[in-house]
Amino acid sequence: MQQILTHAIDAAAQPHFDGMVEALSGAHGRYQNRPLPHMLLCDKTDDIAAMQTMADALGDGAARILILGTGGSSLGAQVLAQVHGALTPAGKIAAPESGPDLIFVDNLDAETYARLLAGDLSTSRFLVVSKSGGTAETMMQAGGAILALEAQGLAIGKHMGGIAGRGDNALRRLATAYGFSLLEHEEEIGGRFSVFTNVGLLPAIWAGGNVQKIRAGAASVMAGLSGAAADYPPLLGAAAQLAHMAAGRNISVMMAYADRLERLAFWYRQIWAESLGKQGNGSVPVNALGPVDQHSQMQLYMAGPDDKFYTVLTQATRGHGTSVPDSFADDAGLAALAGHTMGNLVDAEARGTMDTLVEAGRPLRHMALAGIDDESIGALLMHFQLETIYAADGLGVDAFDQPAVEAGKIRAKHYLSEMA
Repeated sequence: MQQILTHAIDAAAQPHFDGMVEALSGAHGRYQNRPLPHMLLCDKTDDIAAMQTMADALGDGAARILILGTGGSSLGAQVLAQVHGALTPAGKIAAPESGPDLIFVDNLDAETYARLLAGDLSTSRFLVVSKSGGTAETMMQAGGAILALEAQGLAIGKHMGGIAGRGDNALRRLATAYGFSLLEHEEEIGGRFSVFTNVGLLPAIWAGGNVQKIRAGAASVMAGLSGAAADYPPLLGAAAQLAHMAAGRNISVMMAYADRLERLAFWYRQIWAESLGKQGNGSVPVNALGPVDQHSQMQLYMAGPDDKFYTVLTQATRGHGTSVPDSFADDAGLAALAGHTMGNLVDAEARGTMDTLVEAGRPLRHMALAGIDDESIGALLMHFQLETIYAADGLGVDAFDQPAVEAGKIRAKHYLSEMA
């Protein structure tokens, strides 16, 4: 993975950028001396056996596994699963018999969930994920699954598992009452930073992911922490983002040129918004997918207000994929495609987009991947976790809480009580 900042800092942002790099050097030194728990997960190995045990037990005989969780309890796992084709139009890359289909039920919709529970559930399994053990949406889903399994005379202990925080909570009480197994959620790691814990890694195993390789990718980014602040890519990325916020660009666009990076942009949207949007601070994260969103958002990006900082993610695609018939060369409308692969076209369109943005004076950084695999996605995820943490330091906010969200939950419970 290479972060290319050649066109990321313009004249408006440059004075702020230099100051931000200097300001963040203090945080850099602090993390060198006392790394956060989030930064140490890439070296962890003592949790892998328990993950594999649950993966084997819950996956045995399963045609599909429904992951019940919302926000950070789901998005990181979606990123890791998508590396192996899940959640893409083509589906998982491995043969169908290699493992169950993964269904991430991360939103609450009564009709959708009823349809998911309809029919024979004998080859369905449910993983319930909630650090608090009491997330209302997730507990509602779990309760519905329990009723549906009971109605079909299926053993809940065989068909359900979970991940919950320590102590007495609703999910732990359900597990005891219905006899299903739980893994322990890392105590010091919140949901949106949990991708390198069992929350992200257990579903990744079902998708065909390799835990050690994912964490090795993360470790490759952590290795640079020992160097100078001015050379550390996550710090420089945070400084660039903060510089553009200071210059009035309060929208952060992440555009990925690969189906298997689509969920990464959604994951980034949550971690960036929920970690930084406090005390009047933050920037608005926007996720985009290339080339398709060239046909929906690019007009705005090129000719709309100059209020955005762009991150474009690409993988090496030249020479990859299908080609076209030789006869295309004889048609004026198709000749440009003759002799090329689909990967060539994606590469050309990504470069064309970046060139045009730069020519329009839009600030842009390029994250270039040689390929998309467990290690490269682990590196990307760690980079953006650290970039977010550094950005929070620069803004003077706590990256790890979400007080405004909690206020909304309290109101929702009040309205629910009024319906009783």
